Amino acid sequence: MSYRLREGGRGALVADLPPALGAELRPLVPHLVEEAVDAVRRRAEAHSQPLEPSHVESVRTVIGVAVHTFLDRVEHASEAEDSESEEAGAGQPDSVARTFRAFGAGEARQGRTLECLHTGLRTSAAAAWRRLARAESVDRDQMAALGEALFSFQEEISAAAAEGHAQVRGAGVEALRRRRARLLEVLLAEAGTEPEARALSTLARSARWRLPERVAVALLLQEGATAAVPVPPPDVLVDLDRLEPCALVPDPEGPGRLRSLERSLRGCCAVLGPTVPLDGAPASLSRARELAELVRTGVVPGSGVLRWGDHLPELLLSRDTALVAEMARTRLAPLEGMRAPQRERMADTLLAWLESGFNANEAAERLRIHPQTVRYRMRQLEELFGPRLREPGARFELELVLRARRLLGPLGPE
Repeated sequence: MSYRLREGGRGALVADLPPALGAELRPLVPHLVEEAVDAVRRRAEAHSQPLEPSHVESVRTVIGVAVHTFLDRVEHASEAEDSESEEAGAGQPDSVARTFRAFGAGEARQGRTLECLHTGLRTSAAAAWRRLARAESVDRDQMAALGEALFSFQEEISAAAAEGHAQVRGAGVEALRRRRARLLEVLLAEAGTEPEARALSTLARSARWRLPERVAVALLLQEGATAAVPVPPPDVLVDLDRLEPCALVPDPEGPGRLRSLERSLRGCCAVLGPTVPLDGAPASLSRARELAELVRTGVVPGSGVLRWGDHLPELLLSRDTALVAEMARTRLAPLEGMRAPQRERMADTLLAWLESGFNANEAAERLRIHPQTVRYRMRQLEELFGPRLREPGARFELELVLRARRLLGPLGPE
């Protein structure tokens, strides 16, 4: 006779297996269960996580249910074939699924994985297999069919447990995400709406977030639907559903913090505001917005994590472009009579000369031209600007407007 799994039906995992197999294993159930529990306990202790007595009992009960259910199915397989909608006793598929969904949900509520269940199932199945392999009454075909049935049954109850585990864990993760988003909203609220210290502490505890002394706000600049989804470190509050997706980074100047943030945001562009006390988070957000605007307009190239403190000159020069344009118009007036290409070359040469400390050779390296060309142009510029090129204040103003011109492009009509 050929022994195989019966396909189809409501949870009927065995077909044509002789009921005697179930009867032969039934007296061994206590031994199978205890061997499985011992294996679970040893594995937990090896990972320095000994099981609590209540957890041991829970594992013992659920493994016992699994073993009895499987044997019920073997012994009542013929009955199941006659009526797929009614399985015998504890072997009813709906009842089994509810039992293991409940176990998986309970493990998730306690913050545990399903490793104990998987270890127990593997151990009890292996023990039953060894026992029958030594029995002369069981032939090779029966052992093959039994092995296939055991595997399918483990898949069935593991899937039910995983479903219950995922439901609880998913609900918990979503609830925690909402609490963290609420905490972030409160911390970034405008001045005058700060919560009391006790209320803030309560919000932080419910969000499982330790209140740090100093923070910085990072604006996440996501461009297009194909942008990478950032996965910041667990202690970073993040909300990607805000109109301005952002994150609150605790202790941003701590050892390795910036590098860790850069790794977690790889493929994204983020603007990190200045480090401030916790109650100054709205100010950090405001500063981050200023730099984010420069990134969006192309004034500052956007790539990786951009720190507000690294771009203070650009922020300063872009604060009042009308004022800078007026200053450029007056300070660069000697260049107005030139054609546009020549005016560009002379402005670039003057800025390189100022930035290199009036060294023609270094200015030539910056511009990638011959030093004699720099000297020739500087003689022309000295004729145009006169003694102002020797006045420290005038040189400072010239370098300021030339840097703004390079950063912001043409300043007003030229």
